[in-house]
Amino acid sequence: MNKQEAESWVAPHPPDGGACYRVLFWQTHAVCQQTFSVYKHEREAIVARMRDAGARGARGVLAEAQHQLQSLNRDICRQALAFCTRAQDMRVGELRAALRSDAGVLGYRLGNAAAEVWLELTDEAGVDDHVRRWQKALPDAVWCEERIVELVPLQEVVDMQRAAHAAGAECATEETTEVSDFCHTTVLLQEAVDALQASEGKVMVDVTLGGGGHSERLLQAGASVWGIDQDPQARAAARKRLAGYGEKLHVLAGNFREVKTLLHSHGVDEVDGVLADLGISSPQVDTAERGFSFMIEGPLDMRMNPALPRSAEDIVNEADEAELADILWQYGEERASRVIAHRIVQQREHGRITTTTQLANIINSVLPRKGRLHPATRSFQALRIAVNDELGALDELLSDGLSLLRSGGRMAIITFHSLEDRKVKHFFERVTKPEIDRPEWAQPRPNPEYSARSVTRKPVVPGEAELAANPRSRSAKLRVIEKL
Repeated sequence: MNKQEAESWVAPHPPDGGACYRVLFWQTHAVCQQTFSVYKHEREAIVARMRDAGARGARGVLAEAQHQLQSLNRDICRQALAFCTRAQDMRVGELRAALRSDAGVLGYRLGNAAAEVWLELTDEAGVDDHVRRWQKALPDAVWCEERIVELVPLQEVVDMQRAAHAAGAECATEETTEVSDFCHTTVLLQEAVDALQASEGKVMVDVTLGGGGHSERLLQAGASVWGIDQDPQARAAARKRLAGYGEKLHVLAGNFREVKTLLHSHGVDEVDGVLADLGISSPQVDTAERGFSFMIEGPLDMRMNPALPRSAEDIVNEADEAELADILWQYGEERASRVIAHRIVQQREHGRITTTTQLANIINSVLPRKGRLHPATRSFQALRIAVNDELGALDELLSDGLSLLRSGGRMAIITFHSLEDRKVKHFFERVTKPEIDRPEWAQPRPNPEYSARSVTRKPVVPGEAELAANPRSRSAKLRVIEKL
């Protein structure tokens, strides 16, 4: 066996605030079986001491055992990364590409038959999901079923990145096109900010950060803002746009359904305002590679978070006819859902449906255009909602967002289609009624969910000037409540 220097790489951006892990995985021959057996035996003994120390509250013993385990893991890591043969067992370039294409990877050390990766979980996928995704880059490699996974503090990852940069490790460069091209016209900008009553000292959470339009106005009013977005392009654009606000802005990666967990993990238990601008942004629609639009040729994707496991292409080609029809009807209110689903199933017998225009043409063949609305509009909306579980996420946002508000705090939600607006309207009605009444009751009873008052009796909609400047705002509706 020869020795080698592992290739090092660090991402150009710091952690977004998710859980960070150090992961080591290797091919079976990178660590000899005898060495690995000794490692497992020592690891089990240390873990047993840690368990015992934790039960007894012996913090000193526990800390010492944790340090021993870290040292043991680092020893096996060094051995795996140092393994090298003349055959160059691992096709480093292919695994390198897989690691760098994963938005959660913050850095790595890569050998010929092993990889040590610093990973931030920024979506629903777990560590094992990420590792399996990386290993698919080398399908013929024989991977050891064991892997080492350590939870590491955010600061340790930041320090690792700084040290790597200082030592001259190769660094990725920001994709400037992703940032510069993310130009989104914010809808109901002043109306939403005025409704939230942002001012100096208040804490706001913008759960759909996007390009940072709403957040910028909240910051200008003096508030601190926690911005959440699952789209890495949007986060990069917002960071660039709002860099001048320093520590008043905190950008987190995640779906807005995780707002409570994300804020609690950073010590934030209450906020003065919650803002959500639902739907899809113009950069997502207009970027062909994202696959949201039936107007331009692109892959049939539709994932707002590129790391989601299931794309629109997967649903269109793998769901049975009944499931497809249900999706189109439930999420798109498409009356021709059964006919469209039947035609899709017929067409995919001749080959996989992979592009937006392929699907749009299939829909157009059974549903000729009438009036201004394109025949594929409702079906594409339905698939996008299904891919991203938008309505399920909205349910969680509404309940968790209200619970995060302190007394007098406000929640402002901007919707763009009837399904979203109906959910928001019904939830707001449910929590703003002091009493509830039913025909079988002799008299109304106190509403156990009563916890807010309506700020907007009717939804706020764009004015003529905004409609003229931004026709895509025509379906926007803003509703606001205030916590009692």
